[in-house]
Amino acid sequence: MSFHERDIVNDVIGFLDIFVILLLEEDPILSLVLVALLKTVTEDKLIRISFILLIIFLGVSDID
Repeated sequence: MSFHERDIVNDVIGFLDIFVILLLEEDPILSLVLVALLKTVTEDKLIRISFILLIIFLGVSDID
């Protein structure tokens, strides 16, 4: 992966982290814990993006 691609992936992960925090606004401490846990547990960025998207999907389906 080139330097430019890594930079884009890092930006996307940061954006998704913020989106998860805003999505779970009812319990912001839980969302901060989830984001911190994902940062410490997953080294692979694609797996981390997949987990964040799963949280977003479950959060959106829970709202409906």
